[in-house]
Amino acid sequence: MVSIIIPAYNNEVYLGQAAASVLNQTYQDFEIIIIDDKSTDDTLACALGLAKQDSRIKVLANPQNLGVVKTRNNGFAAATGEYVAFLDSDDIWQSDKLEKQLDLMNSMSLDLCYTAYSFIDAAGNKFGKTYHVPENTSFSKMLRENVIGCSTVVLRKSLTDNVKMRDGYAHEDYVMWLELLRDGAVAGGINEPLVLYRKTEQGRSFNKLNAAKGRFHIYHEFLGLNPLKSLFFFTIYAINGIIKHYF
Repeated sequence: MVSIIIPAYNNEVYLGQAAASVLNQTYQDFEIIIIDDKSTDDTLACALGLAKQDSRIKVLANPQNLGVVKTRNNGFAAATGEYVAFLDSDDIWQSDKLEKQLDLMNSMSLDLCYTAYSFIDAAGNKFGKTYHVPENTSFSKMLRENVIGCSTVVLRKSLTDNVKMRDGYAHEDYVMWLELLRDGAVAGGINEPLVLYRKTEQGRSFNKLNAAKGRFHIYHEFLGLNPLKSLFFFTIYAINGIIKHYF
């Protein structure tokens, strides 16, 4: 079984679409764990309404706003599947995502699987180029470019026993991938856009300056690289970012 963790905060507009994209999967052995992070709109009511329609949907509600890191970690604790998958509450999966990833994971003995993804705007319209991914990656490769989009990931639940998402970093998912790969996890990719990644002005990744600062912080503080090495990898990251979004 796959446990799909959906953190939700003030996202009543898109939550139903995200959940529907899971319910419409060709692979049906899953549970959906929606965790409301003390929303001030009707996100929690929307989640509870979805749970009434399908018994595989579980709803948790944080007693206070905890942020996405602690919310996802709460999802790990609640998950009962052999695998864990992530889906942000405004993103959408293609219907055969889980089936293709689990087939690859089982045939290649992978610990973590990621996919290519396309971008959509607030209205759901595609824009820009598809972000393509390599068939495999490693810790050293990931220092140069993060090819793993959070909403594309399926990983073995056992990996989360010792590695959780770390608070205090702007790219908490990237930190987790680095830590897993550094510890020996085997990752493989499917170069097919099986996720629609919604990009809006309200999204955290929209602020490029904060993203850049966060990346340097990971190199220097989390990985303990000296300033020169941190600057080296940061420069590669910046160049890849320009290519990704503008070419």
